[in-house]
Amino acid sequence: MQLWQHYEFTGDKQFLQQRVYPVFKDAAEFFLAYMVQHPHHGWLVTGPAVSPENWFIAPDGKHCSESMGPTCDRVFVHALFSACVEACTTLGIDADFRARAQAALDRLPPLQIGKHGQVQEWLEDFDEGEPGHRHMSHLMSLYPENQISPSATPALAKAARVTIERRISQPNWEDSEWGRANITNFYARLLDGENAHKHFVGLLANAAEDSLLAYSRGGVAGAESNIFSLDGNTAGAAGVAEMLVQSQGGEIHLLPALPSAWPSGNITGLCARGGVEVSLFWTGGRLVAASFKSKLGGMHKVRYGDKVMRITLSAGRSHTVSTRDFQSA
Repeated sequence: MQLWQHYEFTGDKQFLQQRVYPVFKDAAEFFLAYMVQHPHHGWLVTGPAVSPENWFIAPDGKHCSESMGPTCDRVFVHALFSACVEACTTLGIDADFRARAQAALDRLPPLQIGKHGQVQEWLEDFDEGEPGHRHMSHLMSLYPENQISPSATPALAKAARVTIERRISQPNWEDSEWGRANITNFYARLLDGENAHKHFVGLLANAAEDSLLAYSRGGVAGAESNIFSLDGNTAGAAGVAEMLVQSQGGEIHLLPALPSAWPSGNITGLCARGGVEVSLFWTGGRLVAASFKSKLGGMHKVRYGDKVMRITLSAGRSHTVSTRDFQSA
């Protein structure tokens, strides 16, 4: 998916055609051949497969790991097929393959809400074998994907919050550095700046050295001692970016999850999808001005709070808007 995100953020169609599309088409052909029809629902599912790295409790009470169609598989197959359909359309190629990918996309299982109000981790509503497990692979649907969002899927967004809170409230929650960073991003996507900031601070306080280099703590996942892990640094930085600018879903969203701990500030050069660089200045917890510089030009939808405006950008030139512009939008 990093290949696809590189295309989304740069809009480089040559990269899409030469580098991304051949890889994605081969991967999609594999899944088209590999998936099978669910005997009761008719959905296309993967498997036997696992939800890394948790177990579930089967109806007979046994702890099992393999099942058909775990949610994380569905999330990434959905992302893969969606990207293939969009790439074919953008490049104007492979109409027959695009139709097969779209037909398979339409037959994937839906994301489901379980008996606890949580996003189901598996196709069936199993309980977790380890309720405090460090992995929440099924919430890749919330971040880095955009298959769950407060605006488009509010019920699933509420269920994602339940998933997070059930997991981290367990007395034996496996608090890891990349887990904290993931939760920062999850809450940012839920537009909850206070909890995003809380877990970002937790990452720095509980899983980083004085140098701020992150580590996986001894005692988690069988580790005997602290282990340096860059995951917390890269994902933690991503969490800060997600609190300040988001651009999934066809909009550039300014200060979507600004925490009260950052009442005033500025930032330059954050990247948004569509080849746009964003710079922001805010004070008193409110946006003052935003500047956009486009590599490609074109029209973009920009959101601040509940206001949305459209701006037309010229390649290589900057365009600045203020809070007043949103008030009149």
